[in-house]
Amino acid sequence: MELTIRPGRLSDIDAEARLNRDVGWCFDERHTLAEYHDDAYEPSSVIVAEQDGEIVGKLELFIGWKSNHGRFGLIRRFVIAPGKRGQGVGKQMLDAALAHATEQACAFVELSVDVTNPFAHALYAREGFVEDRVEVLMRRPLGTYAVSSEYPREAP
Repeated sequence: MELTIRPGRLSDIDAEARLNRDVGWCFDERHTLAEYHDDAYEPSSVIVAEQDGEIVGKLELFIGWKSNHGRFGLIRRFVIAPGKRGQGVGKQMLDAALAHATEQACAFVELSVDVTNPFAHALYAREGFVEDRVEVLMRRPLGTYAVSSEYPREAP
């Protein structure tokens, strides 16, 4: 089966929403995802992997600017379909994102990864990513709503 890595299209939104829902992300609404294909600052920032007409992976690559380093790439919402993980799809998508960032004269590419995702950590390490800093996501409940995520807590 041939894998095609290409820029995302507006017609891919339903598949992108499904991938986001598969991993419990809140960016699963059609109108929200449409904005990523229509942003004036970075049109078509979505990269998808397509296999036999099915979208099996997606990531969002934003090009930004840091005063100390100049242009940089930021990878967000990178997900591979459950049945396609561990088959090289993620590596090919990362290669495409890194090539695009290089073409855009970026000094580096950064991303964040959940501490509970050892498979992603291993992929990123194999591809030359190194830890730069560790952040803690904090929440404050408002009212009586439960706000805990389903991710297990790990001691620092």
